[in-house]
Amino acid sequence: MTSPAVSSIRPRPGDELVVTVDRLTYGGEGIARAQGLAIFVSGAAANETVRVKVHKIHRRHAESYVVDVEQPSPDRIKPRCQHFDEGCGGCCWQHVRYEAQLVAKTAAVRDSLERLGGFRDLDIRPIVPAPDTFFYRNKMEFAFHPEGTLGLHRRGAWYDIISLRECFLESPLAVTIVKTAQDFVRTRGILLYHPRAREGFLRELCIRQSRGTGETLLGLVTSPGAFPEGKAMAEHLAKVDPSITSVVRSIRAADDTATPPKDTTILFGKDYITEITAGLRFRIGIETFYQTNSVQAERLVELVKTAAGNVAGEQVVDVYCGVGVFSLALAAVGAKVIGVELVEAAIEAARRNAEENALSGLVFHAGDARKVLAEVLPAGLSPKVLVLDPPRAGAGGKVMRRIARACPERIIYVSCNPTTLARDLVELRAFGYRITSVQPIDLFPQTYHVESVVALDRT
Repeated sequence: MTSPAVSSIRPRPGDELVVTVDRLTYGGEGIARAQGLAIFVSGAAANETVRVKVHKIHRRHAESYVVDVEQPSPDRIKPRCQHFDEGCGGCCWQHVRYEAQLVAKTAAVRDSLERLGGFRDLDIRPIVPAPDTFFYRNKMEFAFHPEGTLGLHRRGAWYDIISLRECFLESPLAVTIVKTAQDFVRTRGILLYHPRAREGFLRELCIRQSRGTGETLLGLVTSPGAFPEGKAMAEHLAKVDPSITSVVRSIRAADDTATPPKDTTILFGKDYITEITAGLRFRIGIETFYQTNSVQAERLVELVKTAAGNVAGEQVVDVYCGVGVFSLALAAVGAKVIGVELVEAAIEAARRNAEENALSGLVFHAGDARKVLAEVLPAGLSPKVLVLDPPRAGAGGKVMRRIARACPERIIYVSCNPTTLARDLVELRAFGYRITSVQPIDLFPQTYHVESVVALDRT
């Protein structure tokens, strides 16, 4: 056992150190310094002294986890969920006061924009807190394991599943559904997918719930092949609660669990539920993206509308438009909107949503933004406002440069990842765009994730 107070020898995996955590980082860990290294500490809070065990060494930093809290932080609290100390990957900050979580998220946005993007003197507004810090999610995905368990991945171990007994992220009904599904597959002996061997059949259970209508959609994600127990499983799950109006099956053929499922078929009811956001109705299926915090999604829409300003009669482009949440909200105040989205199912839903909300002046294009934008934004078309809400990996340089060459008066970048946000915004600097406002908003309490709405104007 070594200690930074008595040794300057670089630590090795298995060593224990006593360190003082300076702050929480984007990624969820605390950060400290010892023996010339940055020490990333999982399970820590800011401003506390902890004994940690090192499990991985890099050139300039080490990874560790807390084995004992020697001097706790004023921000440390008792986690609500019994699975948190088991290493459940659903949350990483249940042991930190919510107010301190907000401070850390705001700091992550500022640090990324300043350190990675080189932006200074930013107008970073106070973060918009979530009114519900538990039971706020409208969608969660639970993984099956060959041992017959159904639950969430252990932090840092994609192949290990914690069998769910309680969860405070989605709803009590979600936990009941998970337990019922787990009992069913155990009784029927359905072959479950093994992530290491990359074989097996039943992979995941997705639960989507609508705050606006109270409907629940269940998605059973499987490998290709016959699913003779599908109808029986769907009917069994539908009996859990009257709110379950849809049970579908989707197929994921690739080994990569991040690959979106496709080839959805209905096992019970219909293949979508309806959510209400900003007074508009949206069809949501198993394959389509929708913000996972319904209450904060309302606020997010208002932030985008405010940032867009008066767009009545103006041309607006919405890149990565999904099912059309921002598109429809801006069309409802008079904008002429062009939406672009990669997922065909989402574009179909966006068109249907526009029709069902009796909104005109919207045109949607399906395809990769890197290619479609050349057609959507031909030379001479300069939209008043361009909104983009890319996935966590960001838009990338090619898309950002294509956007900048279209010369919109204002760009509104909605980001769920401050590091890729900073990288993408750098691309706009050479085209004369400057950041006019940064508005963080918390859509993901108990985690390190943070949403931001950034407005940029062309100078």
